[in-house]
Formats: sequence, C-alpha cells, structure tokens
Amino acid sequence: MVEKFDAIVIGGGHNGLVAAAYLARARRRVLLLEASEALGGALATSEISPDYVVSTAAHLIEALPRRIEKDLKLAKHGLRFPSRVLPTILLARDRRHLRMTARRRDRIALREWYGDDAAAHAALMQRIASYAKALAPLLGQAAPLSGGTLPVRPMLRRLFRQAYGFGSASLEALLHELPGSIGDLAEQTFETEALKALVAFEAIRGTAEGPFSPGTVFSLIYRQAMRQGALGPSVPLGGVGGLIGALAASSQSLGVTIRVSSPVAHIRVENGAVRGVELQGGEFIEAPTVLSSADPRHTMLDLLGAQYCDAGLASQVARIAMRGATAKLNLALDGLPTIQGLEPAEYGARLLVLPSLAELDQAYVSFKRGEVAFEPPMEVTLPSVNDASLAPPGQHVMSILVQYVPYEVRGGWAGQRDRLLGRIIDTLSVHAPDLRQRIVAGELLLPADIERKFGLLGGGWNHGEMRPDQLLMFRPTPGLAGMRTPLKGLYLCGAGAHPGGGISGVPGRLAAGLAIADEAQR
Repeated sequence: MVEKFDAIVIGGGHNGLVAAAYLARARRRVLLLEASEALGGALATSEISPDYVVSTAAHLIEALPRRIEKDLKLAKHGLRFPSRVLPTILLARDRRHLRMTARRRDRIALREWYGDDAAAHAALMQRIASYAKALAPLLGQAAPLSGGTLPVRPMLRRLFRQAYGFGSASLEALLHELPGSIGDLAEQTFETEALKALVAFEAIRGTAEGPFSPGTVFSLIYRQAMRQGALGPSVPLGGVGGLIGALAASSQSLGVTIRVSSPVAHIRVENGAVRGVELQGGEFIEAPTVLSSADPRHTMLDLLGAQYCDAGLASQVARIAMRGATAKLNLALDGLPTIQGLEPAEYGARLLVLPSLAELDQAYVSFKRGEVAFEPPMEVTLPSVNDASLAPPGQHVMSILVQYVPYEVRGGWAGQRDRLLGRIIDTLSVHAPDLRQRIVAGELLLPADIERKFGLLGGGWNHGEMRPDQLLMFRPTPGLAGMRTPLKGLYLCGAGAHPGGGISGVPGRLAAGLAIADEAQR
C-alpha cells in the first residue's frame, strides 16, 4: 500500500529539519527523506582519527535566530554552547594581534595601537549595523515574489522608508555605498593594513568574490543583517553536529518521521500539482505538499524535470552561479600549539590569519586563474579548547576554513594538493611555530571533495553564490524567488532559497509557513 503524508521534506540538513519541525508543529503529518546514511549534510561532526572529533565542513553557527531556538525548544532537546559567542582575533605577524572583543583593555589597546583608525572602524561598523537593521526585516519574511510577478518597488520603498529613520545623510551614504567594493571602502576609511584586511574578509569570506568586486559592501551589510536576532559566532557542544542532533530530536518529538538512506529519484506530478515522490528503489510516497532543501538546480531540473518549467525558467535555473571557493582542513593535534602573543584564555576565539588587503586581492586573482595562493586567507578555531569532549585529555583538534581555493587548478589537484597543504601549514606556522610537530592526523577537503561528500554542486556551500544578483527577489532566480515554484504544492526550503546560505534555518521556517498558508487558502 502507498504511504500517505500531509507533507514530504527532501533533505535532512538543518533547513530541511527546521521546515519539517515547523510543519509538524502546525499538526501536519510529515515525512523527512535524507539520501545519505546520516542527517546534517555539511553540518556534520565526524572522527578524523580515533577519539579526535571535529565539525567536518561548516564549523561556526552565526545566524541561527533565537526565535527558532525557542520555537523548536532546541535547548530542551540537547543544544548546548560551551562558549556562546566567540570573540574574533586577527593574528598579526608582529604579535600585536587585533582583538575585536568587548573587553575594556582590548578596546584601549585598539585605540592606542591604531589611533584614528580605531574610531573610524567603530563609526563604519555602526553605519553598517544601521543599514543591516533596516534590511533585516526583509530577510525574516518570504521574498515578495510569487507566480512570476516581481513587485520590486514596494519592497524598495519599505527599505528606503526604514533607512530614512536613520536620517537623509545615512540614506544618501547607503545609496552611494551599496554598489561599491569593500576593498575601495576599506582603502578610503583606514590607514592600517590589519583593519583593511579584517573588514574586507568579513564581506567576502565563503564567497567567490574578491575584495574589489562590485557589490561586496552590500555583501557585508547582508551578512550583518542575517545575524540580527542571533547571538553571533558560536560552536555547539559536540560541534555543529550538536545542532543537527537537537533539530532531529525536536522534529521527532513533534511527530516527524525521518528516513535516512532514502534518496528521492523523482517528484511525481499529476494534473499540474505535486502528487508525492518516488524513491530510487521505486517506492512511491504520496503527499500534496513537497518541500525540497536540495539546491534549486537539482530540485527543478533533476527531481522535478525541465518539462515542468517554461524555457525561460529552465534557462535561469541552469545559469545559477554555484562556484565553490572554500576548502576545509581538519587537524588532530597531540597538544595545544603555541600561538605567539596569544593569552591562554584566547585560544578558544575565532582566529583570522589574513594577509594585507593587497595580498587578499592577489589571493583572489590566483583563485580566478586556477592557482594556489601563496598565503591563503583562513578562519581558524580550536574547538576542543571550549569543548574537551572533542579530543583525548590534553590533546586538541583544529578546524580551518581556507578561502580562495579553486574547484580546479592548472595541472590538476593530484599534483597540487600537497602544495596547498604545505602552504596552509607554513602560513599557520608563522604564528604557531610548533604546529607541524603537533599534527597527529589530518583531513583536507577541497571544493571537489565537498561536492562529492555532501552533494554541494561545484563545492559551493550556499546552493548558489551569495552575491547581489542572487539575493532577495533574485534568489535563486527572479522566477523562483518567494520559495513557491510554478508547480502547485512544491516549495524550495534550502540555502538556495531566500534569504540564503549560512546556518540560520530561516529558509526552512519561511517555506514551511508559506506551505501552511497556501494549504489554508485551498
């Protein structure tokens, strides 16, 4: 007999789990189908060596709204944070590390070392925060697009009306800065190379854009807007997999049926509406509503089929930019490396290893050419400092995100993989000279490895690049913004949908809300 549900969610990543939980919370009978053997996708915690455990790919939660935590009672279901908000420290070669913390002595040191630049940084970030506050409400609701219409003007009027609340001068500055590059803005604002590099990196990290790419000022504003209602960079107990465990427990407590190792082959259609899904083994499961957290290209062209999209929409979907630009290195260490100039209490911070702004731009140029950067920019954490359960007593794990690593390199990765690994370790060893001697084991995931391991096309983490022409009413394409698809009963609920990537769960929550509202109208 055919199993029947009110709704089926495709994909057991965090957005799929959030969508399923909200649907079940609204008393729908929900089935969640995950293709792999485990939930989480790129939000996985795994063992890289016996007793050494680390967040395999994504390693920080920055944009998870407190609203979702409370609605789904995630704390009750095991979500814990050994250190709720990680401070950011940019490691400097001269050991005068740039500490972006709330500590009074760090603020004093910032003023003493950087003088006028410290005040300029505070003013810039306050301005960015005001723009982000105006933008944030648009990220917490479905993008204003449905059925192929594009009411852009009401959306922009609302944004500008909110921006006017900060004064006409702020609005004028916003309109001037939005299309600009973060590199140009940093050059105009600061004399200090460390502050230029810091501000630029915060705008471009995880993207395939360079510091002087147009629109990267907007990228920084958007990233800050995504953080509204969240507490900032943090690592759950047990790594990011701890969030997946809590979401799964919450979903099941609400009645969601979860099936792993259940890849969907097709979304079945009848009379212009969703009928259910067919698994790769041939099993058919019936439901009038399907939410897909897979990337939009896979959902629309593979699972659904281009025959259900008009030619224009199919062309838009096929052209979604999905370049990956980030590699992940996980290390097991036999002890805590000595990071020069860093206090013991600071080892649990979010550490940035950045060259100057000019070198950051050169790393981007190397990326575009399909080459390995000489000093790759990195975001580093030592999660075992705050969570001792991740490694044996007295030993540690290191998690490293490496920016500007191309999907393909000249001559192929077979001859370049060790070269990249050597450059990463050499760059880190400038600050931690004993790092190489402490390495017990390691795992390097290139963009192609990330694609193969997690099904992320092109090694891109966000199901579509987070650039201005693929955000808001353009995400993932103008014809699909709003999360509804042209097919009745089919919705997008993954990172490729509005408001985009990052660990937020907002696409899942918004898509579930739309599905529930549409069902009520029917």
